[in-house]
Amino acid sequence: MRDVRKSATSTANTLAFEPGHDTSFGSGLSHFRHGFNESGLFTDKKLAELIDSYPREYYMITTMSGAGERPEWRNGDFNGASGKFVLNAIRSGQLWLCLRRLDLVAPEIDTLVNDAFGEIEARNPELKTSRRRSSLLISSPGARVLYHSDIPMVALWHVRGRKRVWLYDADNPVHLPDETLEGVVLRETEEEIFYDPAWDAEAAAIDLEPGWALSWPQNAPHRVDNLDGLNVSITTDYYTPAAQRKYGVYYTNGLMRRRFGWDPKSTATEGARALAKCMAAVAMKKLGVHSQAERDMMQSFVLDLSKPGAIDELPQNEWRPILQV
Repeated sequence: MRDVRKSATSTANTLAFEPGHDTSFGSGLSHFRHGFNESGLFTDKKLAELIDSYPREYYMITTMSGAGERPEWRNGDFNGASGKFVLNAIRSGQLWLCLRRLDLVAPEIDTLVNDAFGEIEARNPELKTSRRRSSLLISSPGARVLYHSDIPMVALWHVRGRKRVWLYDADNPVHLPDETLEGVVLRETEEEIFYDPAWDAEAAAIDLEPGWALSWPQNAPHRVDNLDGLNVSITTDYYTPAAQRKYGVYYTNGLMRRRFGWDPKSTATEGARALAKCMAAVAMKKLGVHSQAERDMMQSFVLDLSKPGAIDELPQNEWRPILQV
């Protein structure tokens, strides 16, 4: 296991990067300090008020299997609980809450992120980011995020609690085969993928304290263990031109494999062939060519209102798709 924990200092309004990590943002591993936790926006009171205000179509509450169990995400519902109850349930249970679309519901938090991106791009004029979407993550002490791969680039801004992020090599075909990544890009899965604990020996393990942030290479598989305390983080999806091209190439390769039985050999993101694949991806997405194969997120539990942290399992005939926009 390679441990890359470091120390650095920062003020509330200035980012402080590990040596060389400012220019690696948007392509490689970037580890740095931020001041979001000094904003006063993430106290229990503020978080409970924010949860109270959240539209159903913009949140996901999830529970995950424990260590040694079959990897599984399951999605649920607040069941009419107040924000204060939800926060206590997360603190007491094994839950993970994602509050999406901060730009629409919590613009004051979204502004923190956009200001930070502005500073990062000012430090690195060649970096251009787009399609930024930020979500607030609130999760239980000891909760886990299972091994998975995200489609866009990701920046994780940690605010409260302590967590360990395990990062794996996106270019290792054992950790992330092409067909597996195609399935993620085509949304055939909820981004969960096969994981072998033996791979931990080749992973980077980074412990995040409040005020630290990470961004890593696009699609790099990763998992997360909360170490202690109620964990609060902001996660930002974003694209660079190179990340957008990679998405287009894997989208088209996946459809070529699944629809026509072809075996695409090239994953190159430069050149005429890559450009053609990107254009084809745009056209096929607009036509909804693969939309029927996208996996529905199903609600299989609700919070137990009699005991914070407990959940009520729903019989499978009462499961229903969760509408997210």
